Amino acid sequence: MRSASTAIGYGLSMIMLALASLMVIPALIRASGDTAYGALSAGQVIGSVGAVVIGYGWGMSGPAIIARADADGRRAEYVEALRARLFLCVPVCLVCCVIGAVLAGSGLRGFGAIGALAQAVIGMSGQWYFVGIVAPYWFLLVETVPRVAGTMAGWLLMRSAGADALVGTGCQCLGIVAGVLCSSIYILARLRREGAVPRRTRSIAVVLREQFDGVAASITNAAVLSLPMVLVSFLNPVARPMYAFVDRVQRQITVAITPLSTVMQGWVPRGDQRDRGRRALLLMVPLCAVIAVAVVALGPLLTDYLGGGIIRPGMGVTVLMALFVALGTYETVLSRAVLTAFDRLRRITRANLASGLLAVVLVGVGVRLWNAEGALIGVVGSMLARIVDEYVGVRPDLSGRVDRLPRRAAVEGAVEDEPVSVPARRAA
Repeated sequence: MRSASTAIGYGLSMIMLALASLMVIPALIRASGDTAYGALSAGQVIGSVGAVVIGYGWGMSGPAIIARADADGRRAEYVEALRARLFLCVPVCLVCCVIGAVLAGSGLRGFGAIGALAQAVIGMSGQWYFVGIVAPYWFLLVETVPRVAGTMAGWLLMRSAGADALVGTGCQCLGIVAGVLCSSIYILARLRREGAVPRRTRSIAVVLREQFDGVAASITNAAVLSLPMVLVSFLNPVARPMYAFVDRVQRQITVAITPLSTVMQGWVPRGDQRDRGRRALLLMVPLCAVIAVAVVALGPLLTDYLGGGIIRPGMGVTVLMALFVALGTYETVLSRAVLTAFDRLRRITRANLASGLLAVVLVGVGVRLWNAEGALIGVVGSMLARIVDEYVGVRPDLSGRVDRLPRRAAVEGAVEDEPVSVPARRAA
């Protein structure tokens, strides 16, 4: 029952964010046109990579650390994470804005820059901490609600006041910043009530070095997901509006079903990891099939509404989008829940790099021959290759042929509910 309640809690946040973003898409297109929307989406893709750099792997490794730590350890971990991410935030956001502006092209640079900024600041989110303490409803209240409020404020200004997409996306960005501030205030106040004592923190350089494996896996994953948009923009700009629209829709659908991987991320490492890892992957096969069928069935209705009659993907594009969403969901559980449980972060990085190189070839050729459909064929092919690579890497662990305890479990101990301070974990 607790797992169901947790999934519902995270599901409410993801659904609210997805619905707000989906509502604002047609308003953005009507406010500034499909070309400007394509530039905005290209900037958002670049910003998504920046968000991963700013987040620096805490979304992958942070929940387990927080779940195992006592109040003092949780405070030390969060403060160090906050300092490190603030250190990264300004330069990364600036770089993303510049790249987004260049990618958008002449006359559309502002759209590319604001899109990149709005996406990059999401890297400051404290969601990983709420996953670790299993507090989905507090996350909903203190971070999701401000983000949704900012998005809806932008929607209202575009609908009622005739504002353009720059203003609408700017409001969305302000909502994200407000959510980060509210969640940080809540987390630190809660830790103070729990009796957490401030302690000396390590240098930012040491913290960033310790997190390197996690961020390497996260960055390469985000880069591979963002690479097709860059290729489409340079190789076939005519296909960019359609591909940007489809990419945005599939990302929102993926966000809405993220609670599946979030719950698995906390469930697999907390028991018999081999058994739970096998069960998780087996369970995801029919679930992903259902997801694919649902996207195919409901996709035309969704895209007709969101496109505002301007952008209309065909059935072939919808089927490819459904396959990408389903395969992406399976890969997320495989990497973030299963490979991470067995400390296979470097395998994730390797698989990401290999699939990225394959995507360059498949997407590059596909977009030149068949426009947006060809790009999606390349994306689906590279995602399938990544899944195979990751599964081959973790199969010995799942089958029991490799008899080793993951480094995190060895450090934290076998007692699931016994809190471990972060300094003790590091000393181990």
